[in-house]
Amino acid sequence: MRKRSVVFELTDREIRAFWFSVLPFKKQGHSSTAVEFDRIPIPAGVVEQGNVRNENILINILATYGAERPNESQNAYLAIPLHQGFIRSYTLPWIPKRDRKSAISLLTDEEISIARSDLLFDFLVLSEEKHKSLQILLGATRQSLLYRYVYIFGRAGYKVTSVDFTLSILGQSLGFEANEDILYLQGEFGSFQMALFRGSVPESVRSLYPSQLSLPPPLPEVKERKTNEWAEEWEKEIRRFLLYHGTQHSDLNLNRLVWKGDAALEFLAQGVLASNHVSVVEQARLRNVPDFWQKVLEENKGWSEAALGYGLRISAHRPGLNLWRQPIWAQTVRRRYLGIALFMFALFISGTIIGGLLYQMALPLQQEVQQISSQGTRLEAQAKHQAELATAWDKVKHHSERIGADLAQIQAIHVLPGEELKIEQVIYKQGIMSLRGSAKDAGSVQTLIHTLRTIGWEQPSLTSYRLTSLNNVEFSLSAKHGRARTE
Repeated sequence: MRKRSVVFELTDREIRAFWFSVLPFKKQGHSSTAVEFDRIPIPAGVVEQGNVRNENILINILATYGAERPNESQNAYLAIPLHQGFIRSYTLPWIPKRDRKSAISLLTDEEISIARSDLLFDFLVLSEEKHKSLQILLGATRQSLLYRYVYIFGRAGYKVTSVDFTLSILGQSLGFEANEDILYLQGEFGSFQMALFRGSVPESVRSLYPSQLSLPPPLPEVKERKTNEWAEEWEKEIRRFLLYHGTQHSDLNLNRLVWKGDAALEFLAQGVLASNHVSVVEQARLRNVPDFWQKVLEENKGWSEAALGYGLRISAHRPGLNLWRQPIWAQTVRRRYLGIALFMFALFISGTIIGGLLYQMALPLQQEVQQISSQGTRLEAQAKHQAELATAWDKVKHHSERIGADLAQIQAIHVLPGEELKIEQVIYKQGIMSLRGSAKDAGSVQTLIHTLRTIGWEQPSLTSYRLTSLNNVEFSLSAKHGRARTE
């Protein structure tokens, strides 16, 4: 089933709902069943002059109505009365697009008496001449009032995406030309509203209620008798209204009156025509309505124009005021930041999980690397130790050869010519040589010591010396093996 959008027009005595499919003009085969118009009664006193006096009753009414359409779209567009709103057109010096919002924000501070903290506004560019002029339509209302409307419809299950004034919608939908002034009359449920349109913009609006007049509201059983009396009172108010604006606008060119309501209002419009205040009187009629909407419009003439006009604008994607634009933009920004934050958080969690998995996968490799590194360190130490051993062995080998040669020289000392010397024992240990022998006299011992010094032994000294009975000498000495020797 195709999802449909819904326009709600809020009045004091009823809510008017218009269901339609978005972009119906681009689809073929639509019939009158594609659209639907309902009037939902509201008890007296629940809404008064646009102010909701009893939220719970209104929420229950909307929720009960919505329960009959459980499969329909929950997006809603809201048309509200202008009782506590502001709408006006301004011709300004041309402003670049990037600066318009801030400039018009300053304009609202000057023109609108609503406190900035309780203000919602939007603007629509009506026309512009680059570098010369800019004509805008500025609309504003109280934030507290609008938030209350949106809250009520939200509690009933509808998401409000756009809000505009009913008269602003009618000014666009009824096809008022930019260069004409129109008096618009609307009457319903005993109340009366008149608006002066300059082009499509409602320049001034006045609403009258039975309590403001000296006459009681006409009852059904005396409607015929009271019609003329009511018409006279309304006509007096219209004359005062036109007289005031005639003095305020020297360029006022009022020729046409457009009315929307019952037969009593038509009678009143004809009276204004007869008094020569206008030259043309016509009933409100929408322009460019699709054929498959005509049946709904004809069956609800006088009640459905604002809701259908809003639906036409939405379907055609024509620009218009949206008093709910600022909160929607703020919600969009919050959702974007929240989305970015959630994405970053998800990215962080994913990174943490992936990092943990990679760590678990890398842990065996890390342990293997550590083992290989330890083995490499041990092999390196072993290689270094082997190199040191080889060096030491070379030194020892060379040293041993030198020691052997030196000891061989010592063994040959006792055969030195002219000397009677006998070496009986030679001991070499840790670089120190111990030598024991005998000689014929002391001179031979001295010659031995001198010879040891000559061949490279250091610090040769006697450790024992004894003279025998045969006048021979028995001795022992020690010497250190020297690093250098003299050939």
